[in-house]
Amino acid sequence: MLRLLFATAALALTSGQALAEEAASQPPSDAASYPATFYAPFNPQTALDIVLRTPGFVLDEGQQLRGFGGAAGNVLIDGARPSSKSGGLEDALRRIPATHVERVEVIRGAQMSEAQGQATVLNIVRRPDRSGGTWSAEVERNGSGLIYPRLEAAMTRQLGDWDATVKANTFWEQYPYRTLRFNRDAAGRLTSSWIDDRPTTLTEGFLSGDASRTLGGGVLRLNGRFGWQRFYYDQESDIFLGREPDGSPDQANLFEYDREDWTLELGGDYAREVRGWTWKTLALANAKTYGQEQADVRRSADRRLVSRSDARLNQMPVEALVRSTVVRSTTGGIRPEFGAEIAYNRLESQFTLTADDGSGPRPVPLPAADVLVEEWRGEAFANVTWQLSERLTLEGSMAGEASRITVSGDADNEQSFLYAKPAAAVVWRLSPQAQFRLGAARTVGQLDFSDFAASAELQDDETVAGNPDLQPDKTTRLSTSIDFRGGGGLALYVEAYHEWRQDVLELVRLPSGAPGLANAGDARVSGLKGNASIPMDALLSGLSVKAEGEVRESSFDDPLIGRARDLSNLRSPKFKLELLHAPLGSAWSWGVNFASYDGVEGALYLVDQIDFARYRPTLGGFVETTALPGVRTRLTIRNAATERHYRLRTFYAPDRAGQVVGTDERESARGVFTTLRFSGRF
Repeated sequence: MLRLLFATAALALTSGQALAEEAASQPPSDAASYPATFYAPFNPQTALDIVLRTPGFVLDEGQQLRGFGGAAGNVLIDGARPSSKSGGLEDALRRIPATHVERVEVIRGAQMSEAQGQATVLNIVRRPDRSGGTWSAEVERNGSGLIYPRLEAAMTRQLGDWDATVKANTFWEQYPYRTLRFNRDAAGRLTSSWIDDRPTTLTEGFLSGDASRTLGGGVLRLNGRFGWQRFYYDQESDIFLGREPDGSPDQANLFEYDREDWTLELGGDYAREVRGWTWKTLALANAKTYGQEQADVRRSADRRLVSRSDARLNQMPVEALVRSTVVRSTTGGIRPEFGAEIAYNRLESQFTLTADDGSGPRPVPLPAADVLVEEWRGEAFANVTWQLSERLTLEGSMAGEASRITVSGDADNEQSFLYAKPAAAVVWRLSPQAQFRLGAARTVGQLDFSDFAASAELQDDETVAGNPDLQPDKTTRLSTSIDFRGGGGLALYVEAYHEWRQDVLELVRLPSGAPGLANAGDARVSGLKGNASIPMDALLSGLSVKAEGEVRESSFDDPLIGRARDLSNLRSPKFKLELLHAPLGSAWSWGVNFASYDGVEGALYLVDQIDFARYRPTLGGFVETTALPGVRTRLTIRNAATERHYRLRTFYAPDRAGQVVGTDERESARGVFTTLRFSGRF
């Protein structure tokens, strides 16, 4: 993979002159800036529609990590990141009507403080005077013929000195999932077969908003989000012992799952210029309540209880942080930035598990079932951007992180960490249209506090103990990329990377004897990713192709089996392709899309099994019209080829270093989804 990195760099260097000559042959244009008129053929309703139609750009909402600095996405609004995390960038972009967008800037080589370290960042520049709103209403028909609605509305108004936006959305949807399942012993003999019918339901309602105003020579922004979400299903299964399904099951299984979340987030930031420096301070607080109930009940054909398991999990994560930065306001030359962040995180978790084999329920103990996890974390950093010339820019940063994590309750531990996180990059503008970037960075992962606590997946008969000794994983990443933007919406981005990971988190057998997540060793990950937007007007006016994809490989020295394997859940390849016809001036447009669903294949390595999954590609399309005055009507078909999921669990005894003792093979399918959506502006 290192050879691939160097090959990508060499290709960029040797092709720089060719790209410059090609760009010179195209009509003059600002390839890094797209006016609102560029998006007119797509009939966008919100800023999110605009972002998704920007050539050569793939939206990254950032990771749902603790803290603010490490959870950055790649979109700015008026040069600043929204002071919110709940709902992500997508929620903020949905609140902005497309008519409020003046232009879109694609920043290559992060010259802005808010985008430091990103290879490509999109900045939404809004018009100064904004009022109005958007609405949408849709009905969807799932693969079982059930029809259900979705509603959303957002409005922007001037309230005194405040420029305020509010958005409300609610929906209810159901995904039918039918699975055929075969269990076999070590010799391959069929021990049981299952027919599973699982209609999963997701419903939610959220209210969010933001407001901004000038104050004391600066700008004050406030954000908030409050809402509820529920995911539940009852899976009914017919079980046939020692034979394939024949219509007369020997046993019946009912698995009930119910999860409910409440979310509240409040945030705000204040920014102003002081003697050539921009000072910004941000505060954010969010809290959630998370409740999960599972019940797995198996009965014989005459309704006698064979077995029953019940699990209940209640968690309440809380986060509060303050972040402050100062950055030199001028462009060009040396542009320094300094900042610090202090965060407090807390998770309270309670878990209970009971089992009943017909003689009555009994509790099943798991380590760290009831725990309280708390963390105080501080970070100080310094970034510098040095523009050596119009074509060459150097970027560098150094951050220091200190944290203390305390676990109490059923498990007790206290750990303190201190890390240095350097990063550097060189950005070379090969031409006005092409840019080459070579970068290296050291990052520290953010632990998921849920991994400190016990949990269970009763449907797969899996339990996981909490581990109070978890430490963050560390990654050193080397990457090289080239970004090219021509006229007419032509864009191409290619990146190759290699990562050295330390203390990766994998499932192991803990000292208690129970399986749980732990720091298991070191690994290497290599990848190649890219995206392209290609106008095809020579074939048909308004025709374009958009593609994105990523291929990854990994190597982890597994101490359990004494040899290298892939990392868990590293699915590859990922690929999306869209053909779009949106001619300027026409009231009609259409598109066809093809995608690998969340990666084609990958595996989860547990202590006593390998859980392999393969996701087959999906096909879909849409037809859209604005023939109705003031209304955009869109008919969408998803899973036209029927989404299929193959899963194979291979069991070993006493663990993966032992012999195969059985398999669980499943083939699942969803039907075709049809959606009719009406949207407009007011």
